[in-house]
Amino acid sequence: MEKEDRSLSERELWTLKEFVENTLRKSGSLLMEMYGKGNNQLKFDDDLVTEAENTAWDLISTKIKGSFEDHAFLRELSQEEIAEPECPRFIWIADCLDGAASFQAGMPVWGISAALFEKFWPVLGFLYLPVTGELYSAYAAREALLNDRPIRVRENDSIDNESLVLVYSRFHNDFSSTFPGKIRNFGSSAGHLAYVARGAADACLLKNVNVRDLAAGSIILEAAGGEITYFDGRPFHVGEFLDGKRIDEPLIAAPKRSAASITKYFKRL
Repeated sequence: MEKEDRSLSERELWTLKEFVENTLRKSGSLLMEMYGKGNNQLKFDDDLVTEAENTAWDLISTKIKGSFEDHAFLRELSQEEIAEPECPRFIWIADCLDGAASFQAGMPVWGISAALFEKFWPVLGFLYLPVTGELYSAYAAREALLNDRPIRVRENDSIDNESLVLVYSRFHNDFSSTFPGKIRNFGSSAGHLAYVARGAADACLLKNVNVRDLAAGSIILEAAGGEITYFDGRPFHVGEFLDGKRIDEPLIAAPKRSAASITKYFKRL
């Protein structure tokens, strides 16, 4: 199926980009006031995380809906509304706190992501990491940026002891590895996708994620020359999971057509 022509002009896309980036920066400033203030007697401070997510959500949703009356948020739409012909043309998918465990523990890799879809086709993707000041953005299938400078995935797919793969929590329950390089988990699915997009990591493995975890990061990654596939090589399309269901099968994000050079080092248990 071919995508119909976008209704947004270049000027409108640029205006949207500037508006959303400013909104994410403002929400990040609010979250920084709560950052690392979790109860250290708890392994996970649900109260702090809930307050942070609600704070960011209130700001982002109010700003966008107040400025663009024909825009909606996926989290506010039922499955029936999504399936109707009258479904809003523009839908935002936002994750107001990706990397919640890192946020409440005072570790730096967490962020706020937002992705715009037009008639279920990706248009814009954003990820802001407040602690490091990294603001990733992308025009779908066109250009990925880090603080407005172009980024690309790694072009060299050779693997050695300096190679880096990012993984999800409990990865070692699912895989054995002969990977010769480094294996790390920084605690943020969107952050992992962004690190692959800018060439800081060779690939990342994902599991037990949903569309909120992947929407913005997948747009940024693809615009930078990467792709997400199932671990066995099958194509993966984030738009097929707008119903919110979790993706239980392992995924790999890597430069296009390079996943096999990574997956050969990992065996599913």
